[in-house]
Amino acid sequence: MKFKLDYLETIPLLFEETIRKNKDIVAFYEKKGGEWLGTTYKQARDTIEDIAMGLQKLGYEKGDRVGILSENCPEWIMTDFACAHFGFVSTPIYPTLTSKQVAYIIKNSGAKIIFASNQEQAEKIIKIKQQLQPLQQLQQLHPLQQLRSWQQLQQLNPLHQIKKMIIFDSNIHYPQDWIINFSELLDIGEKHKKKVSYTLEDEGKKRTKEDLWTLIYTSGTTGDPKGVMLTHFNLATNIQSAQSVIHFKPNRRWLSFLPLSHSLERTASQLNFWLGATIYFAESIEKIGENLKDARPHHIVSVPRIYEKIYAKILDSVSKSSPTKQKIFYWAKGIGSEVSKKYIQKNKKPKGMLNIKYQIAKKLVFNKITAALGGEFMFGISGGAPLPKIIGEFFAAAGIIILEGFGLTETTPITNATLLDNVKFGKVGPTIPDVMMKIAEDGEILFKGPNIMKGYYKNPKATKEVIDSEGWFHSGDIGLIDEEQCLQITDRKKNIIVTSSGKNIAPAYIEQQLSKSSLIDQIIVLGDNHNFLIAVIVPVREKIEELASIHHIPYNSYKELLEKYTTYEVVENNLKNYQTDLAQYEQIKKFILIEKPFTIENGSLTPTMKIKRKVVEDKFINEINLLYK
Repeated sequence: MKFKLDYLETIPLLFEETIRKNKDIVAFYEKKGGEWLGTTYKQARDTIEDIAMGLQKLGYEKGDRVGILSENCPEWIMTDFACAHFGFVSTPIYPTLTSKQVAYIIKNSGAKIIFASNQEQAEKIIKIKQQLQPLQQLQQLHPLQQLRSWQQLQQLNPLHQIKKMIIFDSNIHYPQDWIINFSELLDIGEKHKKKVSYTLEDEGKKRTKEDLWTLIYTSGTTGDPKGVMLTHFNLATNIQSAQSVIHFKPNRRWLSFLPLSHSLERTASQLNFWLGATIYFAESIEKIGENLKDARPHHIVSVPRIYEKIYAKILDSVSKSSPTKQKIFYWAKGIGSEVSKKYIQKNKKPKGMLNIKYQIAKKLVFNKITAALGGEFMFGISGGAPLPKIIGEFFAAAGIIILEGFGLTETTPITNATLLDNVKFGKVGPTIPDVMMKIAEDGEILFKGPNIMKGYYKNPKATKEVIDSEGWFHSGDIGLIDEEQCLQITDRKKNIIVTSSGKNIAPAYIEQQLSKSSLIDQIIVLGDNHNFLIAVIVPVREKIEELASIHHIPYNSYKELLEKYTTYEVVENNLKNYQTDLAQYEQIKKFILIEKPFTIENGSLTPTMKIKRKVVEDKFINEINLLYK
């Protein structure tokens, strides 16, 4: 394939370029002890070299898998870069996973060493590792019995291959000699590099475009996660191709809060580093609002859920304000929408009388929103799921553009990106350079290009199911392409509902429509093989309790309130307003209200915040069956 762009082909080549240009700029900020502490690019480079040298001294070689079980922090990214230079294969693991889920990834990947952020994460590894204690008893057995028992023990314990665990928090110490902390690793690396004649950059030059960079495990909405094999070339080309159309400016501030285990955040962090950006690591999801004011970011990368929560919070605040303030808000919103359509979505500055009105609207309303984002926000990135059109339009009216990207872990991940001079809400823009796209006869979106994964690790069957003989990757998503080659995602292929009357329905669009209701927090629409659709709804508790007060509904507990028929009627009447644009067969006829939200902890959400439809359906199967009776 002949490429439109000339690419630097490996991560170390990108790295060397950015260190040369930005060595004195702060690469990372992390809050410790109430203070933001910075690490310059030069300091990061030296630490990365110590990590790599330390791992080499401990006996690890090119191709060895290195697990990273941690929340976002500078050590996470620096360990990733160390692996990329010395040819170790970094294997990110979501810190929200259970010990059992962590064990599966470690076993499947064959990781020999794991980095853990803190005591909580370290205990997950120790918990399973302790199963190896009976090993000493094997020495008393006949050699054949030893082999048989050892094989059985390996099957029981997926962490038999872990030789070392390194804890990022250097204040934590364990008496076991297989556990060391990060500062000890750096000391080992510092001593080792004084005895060798090569540098981090020397080792980096040995990497080739086909070298395996990482194993990223899919979030697994159905079945076990699969290890996606991505090469240096996959990532290097994806970063440079995306930048060629989005045009991020160098040396800008970013706030990082999506897990680095998420392929979008991981690629964004690599892109940021290449551009000499300064990355602030959020303390937690709960503290994003506070951290936005500290970091004053120019950009953030987020899933739609975060933008939706900000939007809902604003509307809730407006609904509780005086009639005069509500009138001002909706006037400003109307002016903003007009400006957005004529100017902002085409990356132009408003003019004339409309601009004068818009400046008043900004002063009265919109400046408060931009101030909440830190005051210097340029534009945001959304990915991981479709951004509801109403959310994109609202932020654009406030002068805040959210560019939508599309892709999958298997595509490194970016395939499509919204362009600043042609923003189309509800669509994700054309493909980035050197990525080809087409729609199959059944509506599935197919891609080909330098960003397509090498395959699923140890799973050739699954690889053949998604990459055909001509090299096209079958995304599993259904979509449409308009006259400007902008892509619109309608749903996941596996989520398509086929009713008993033969209607094919994409539930994602219906869910987006109903989610406009201020009463709904989370929702999934079901109805496969049935004659009508139903929904499982997690309502906004505060709103439901407000309605109970307004309609004088007595209750002793929130669960009892949700079960009352009067509550059902109130919610039903509210949802009718959001179904008017849906065809009759697309409208939900019945629903159940559930008390507890879908979370990662209760198994209803993947680590990338996608609802596990089958899990939810199985959990509430009795209630669902009653609706159909």
